[in-house]
Amino acid sequence: MRVMMLAATAVLGLSGWAMAQPFPTPEALLEAFYAPYFSGEFAEDESQFRSAALQALYDADAQNTPEGEMGALSFDPFINGQDFEITDLAIGEAAVTGDTAVVEVSFENFGEPTELTYELVLEDGGWKIDDVASNDPENPYRLSEIFAEAQGE
Repeated sequence: MRVMMLAATAVLGLSGWAMAQPFPTPEALLEAFYAPYFSGEFAEDESQFRSAALQALYDADAQNTPEGEMGALSFDPFINGQDFEITDLAIGEAAVTGDTAVVEVSFENFGEPTELTYELVLEDGGWKIDDVASNDPENPYRLSEIFAEAQGE
């Protein structure tokens, strides 16, 4: 019994350690980022995926949103919707230029094709999401612009 508890503790400790490690490639970042959409196990704190600039936008939105009210985001910009049933996830090959990368991601959400463009940056030894954009003609957006609009910029 004691050995099993030690083994379980070691596994949990190592999995937490792995989650905190920097993402070595843009593709590894996006694979880890989308994993909860399939497992249903979302972390309370997703800051490990965000660049400092993107995290600052989330933090400012939280600070400027009165308690009990909705902030700038009325949907999940990473699935282009509120609810999800993701299938056929495809993470494109990253176009890396120095410390930045652009990656196309496509999937179906409830059978509807969705394509997003991720802009990533290399920070603190790993890749982070800096912005995401949808070119969907019915709902085009750029995450950073949603936050800027909410701040009146």
